[in-house]
Amino acid sequence: MKLHDINGQFLHLERWVNMPKYSATAQYSEVEKRYHPRNGDADFPLPVFVLPQKEVVIHRAYPDQAIRESIIRGNEVSFFCHPNALEEFAHCPGFSSSFFEERVAPTSSTRTVMFLDTPVPYMVKLHLNKRISRFIRRLTGSSVFHSIQISRECERLASLSDCPKEFAFLPESIGVVHRQKDIGFIVREFLPRPLMLSPGILVPFFALYSRDERAPDDLPLLSQLAHAAGIEPLIYFVRNILDPFMKCWAFAFLEGGVLFESHAQNTLLELDLRLVPRRIVERDFQSIPIDPIIRKGKNLPVPFRKHVIGREDYPRFLEHSLIFDHFVGDYLFGAFAEFFNREHGVGNEEFFSAVKKSFRAHISLAVEREFFPMGHVTFTDSFKDNICPLLYLHETPLCR
Repeated sequence: MKLHDINGQFLHLERWVNMPKYSATAQYSEVEKRYHPRNGDADFPLPVFVLPQKEVVIHRAYPDQAIRESIIRGNEVSFFCHPNALEEFAHCPGFSSSFFEERVAPTSSTRTVMFLDTPVPYMVKLHLNKRISRFIRRLTGSSVFHSIQISRECERLASLSDCPKEFAFLPESIGVVHRQKDIGFIVREFLPRPLMLSPGILVPFFALYSRDERAPDDLPLLSQLAHAAGIEPLIYFVRNILDPFMKCWAFAFLEGGVLFESHAQNTLLELDLRLVPRRIVERDFQSIPIDPIIRKGKNLPVPFRKHVIGREDYPRFLEHSLIFDHFVGDYLFGAFAEFFNREHGVGNEEFFSAVKKSFRAHISLAVEREFFPMGHVTFTDSFKDNICPLLYLHETPLCR
């Protein structure tokens, strides 16, 4: 894709400017091909059931009024269902063969779809009891509630006087759970918050370093952005992406105990209409861990029911490492390191030196020693029903 054509091309970036990950599981999917982001149809009809409100639980986090009124109408609520999940509801009250359909397109996440015919654009994250990559993509009531809680916490963080001006998020503002089945969906708004007076252009991080599958001769967008600014690519990346990213990630961690799972799919760059970077946008809150020690140190409550560090399966210092060293370090910065080596001849030592410098500028040595191990953790290749043992490596991680 040419840089000057980028405005209005979010779905194209999501689906076709997304370099595949070459791992044993990355491209695995049990979903029908026609619903796949890369290989499927341009759009498809999404079944929508109309249920009495008494049959569902509704969670809210400051939803846009027009979106809320399109989904919740009086004593009825629209219940969105992925076509490959219809069989799970076949015998539930209210789910008959009668439903209407909305036209949607898959995003980079197969089970998160964008509505195409609504006045206010939004996405819905759906329950899908199918394996995609490593995990089965169930969306239980507890996960819906956690996502809404994290979105409310993002609102609080954004309201703080010292919140970085580069911090933004896509609100997960409505969650609906079927009482009997305890599964549901999450509404993700498309306009980042805090709201801006002027519109912006959202670019998934993976679309910055990937070649366009449908225009493979075009340079990656990050290369084009740096060229347009007249700045050497690594310097451009550090100034406009790396440092703002680390500032926002560290702020959420240190002020709210929120560890954003900021790999390349969960993170977006917002450009203004002049194609100048202005904000780092976080999305997808289902699995975000919360550190209760940090929150208690800030006199903040810990009302979260799941993903509270220290309460669940792993020792607390391993969870910090899993999020930053693995999801951010290996997945995100590892992909950018490959890009710089491939496209601009920048070696790993030079690239990761810049990453470490940015990390230290926002996370002090004392904080690192308190919350992170000397080594780092990664996933093993052993997965069963969404449970995966971790592997601890004694080597110093590349990004700290």
